[in-house]
Amino acid sequence: MDRAEELYKQGFTQHTQGNLEEAEKFYLESFKLAPDNLNTLFMLANLKYQQYRFPEAEKYLKRAMQHSENVRFYDLLTRIKIEQKQYKTAIESAISGLKLEPENFELNFNIALAFKKYGDYELALKFYQRAEKLRPDMFVIPYNMSNVYFLLGKPHESTLAMEKALALNPGNEELKYFLSISLFRERNYHDGLKLFESRLCKKTAALSQSRLFPKNFAAASEWRGEDISDKTVFMFYEAGFGDVIQYARYFPLLRKRCKRLLFKPQEELVELFRENPLGIDEIVTYEIDPENLHFDVFVPMLSLPYLLGLDETNMFISSDGYMKPNLEKKEFYKQKFFNNDKIKIGIKWQGNTASETDRVINAGAFIPLLSIPGTQFYSFQTGAGAEEVEKLKPYSVIDLSKEFENFSDTAAALDNLDFVICNDTSLIHLAGAIGKKGYMLLPLDYNWRWHLDLKHNDWYSGIKMFKQEKEHDWTAPVKELYKELCGILS
Repeated sequence: MDRAEELYKQGFTQHTQGNLEEAEKFYLESFKLAPDNLNTLFMLANLKYQQYRFPEAEKYLKRAMQHSENVRFYDLLTRIKIEQKQYKTAIESAISGLKLEPENFELNFNIALAFKKYGDYELALKFYQRAEKLRPDMFVIPYNMSNVYFLLGKPHESTLAMEKALALNPGNEELKYFLSISLFRERNYHDGLKLFESRLCKKTAALSQSRLFPKNFAAASEWRGEDISDKTVFMFYEAGFGDVIQYARYFPLLRKRCKRLLFKPQEELVELFRENPLGIDEIVTYEIDPENLHFDVFVPMLSLPYLLGLDETNMFISSDGYMKPNLEKKEFYKQKFFNNDKIKIGIKWQGNTASETDRVINAGAFIPLLSIPGTQFYSFQTGAGAEEVEKLKPYSVIDLSKEFENFSDTAAALDNLDFVICNDTSLIHLAGAIGKKGYMLLPLDYNWRWHLDLKHNDWYSGIKMFKQEKEHDWTAPVKELYKELCGILS
């Protein structure tokens, strides 16, 4: 065995054990001695791909491809291009590979993903179906097909595909969660709520609170729906601000079931819930001494509809507003910003981008609306994305980003508006909760809670919805909203 081959094999051993840095050292030494060895070039490309160093991965792979056409090479290049969001090139690479081996599972699966990212959902579905014929045992195929079916406007097929995925992997908690989301989208909460208990945020929320109050949690039990008429309940938040505001409508129902109700919201929501207790006996904050915290059972708040025995027939309560703004603050903001005879419209374009970016609107997309006569626009964008208001400054948009310390402040200012327009974010939930009229701009792949009939909002009767026709393109919903506003204001 020559030295280059020996070094390659040592690198391969380290690679298979997950020691990427050590593997890279051996591969590079082998590469110096034999720069055109196909195995070394391919494994270096693979390693760089695993390290998310995609240009370097492509460099080694392209060198290998100069010497040989290989299905593995085309598959890796397809994956590299997908990661670089170069979907058209990814499709071309996969097609080249499929000419060599039409029945290659990996290429059929990855070209389906590339077509989906490219926005050609019909072809994405076609290749997922081809991949499924090759590997009918793989749950990831119907799992991916489920989303494609939804994007094609076939929600029931989407649910059936997710059911197939779960049948292939029945112990997968994540699949149970995604099936619940599919059922929710079809407005089937009767079957979906139990599956929704498998959500990851429930587990992480409980773990987070138990670490803060270990002795208290050890002495209590999780509420499972049993009689708690003589119990003190500790309820804690899950997920984002909007979720908490949306599910706050169920707090009075829980309070009727128990002796005493404690609630721990995010700090930014504390003042809002002190002004709107909704049956809460005590707000728990981070400052509380665990020795002074006493409860018998605990419950993560997104479990409330399931534990309260609700479903699609009775869970959309309080859709006309169940919170009130602080009237003194409202008057303060009125005098400072809103004391004019124009139609006052608030806008926001970005929420939490940690998990989803499809909901983010380019602030410039609002520009066609800013020319509507007799209107005054206000930016309610705070935090990340607030700098985008600079794009709107020539249109006399009033920036309120520095005015709010918490959601109580936001609610008070919001109540001075005639309308609010924003993406799917906490602001729209707050507007709906205080009974404010508004418009929500939805991405093509929109959240389950808005269901299938976008002409009707089950959660907030005063909020209308407009959806994208193409991914990442807000032109159509903004144009539709422009007509809506002009019709109202005329």
